[in-house]
Amino acid sequence: MKTQVVDFDTWNLLSGVLYEEAASLDEQRWEDWLSLYADNCVYWVQAWDSEHELSCNPENDVSLIYMDNKSMLEDRKWRFTSGTSPASVPLPRTNHLIGNVQLVEFSGEKAVLKSHWQVASYRFRELTQIAGRSRYMLTLDNGLWKIEQRQTVLVNDQVQTTLDLYHI
Repeated sequence: MKTQVVDFDTWNLLSGVLYEEAASLDEQRWEDWLSLYADNCVYWVQAWDSEHELSCNPENDVSLIYMDNKSMLEDRKWRFTSGTSPASVPLPRTNHLIGNVQLVEFSGEKAVLKSHWQVASYRFRELTQIAGRSRYMLTLDNGLWKIEQRQTVLVNDQVQTTLDLYHI
């Protein structure tokens, strides 16, 4: 893999999208979180087919979460904030930790980043830990970097709680 080089300001803008996504989720700033996504975004959390094999086609294989546009994210956000999803009442407190952020590709208008993350989720006096890694494709839209694709793998895909967008 060829190492990508970008200037410091560009790196801060790119990696800042990942950090802002985490902060928006932790602070339950849902509109800020949604604003980070492009209208044609794809949000995919792969399932494990076996102990070391992941599903590879969200159209044909089982996925933990698969949403192929922003309106699906908006609909899900409405469900867990409106009180109509019993699995999300009350919403947990979360703490997202983002690390090992790497720039994989950069073209000036598009960027691909990878990161590892951990989320602590606290609800009903229980702390749940979820860990994983994500691959982001960002695109420049009117001077702002937007998430066009987020592909996520959970390390512990059998969690002791419901799994929703705010956990990842």
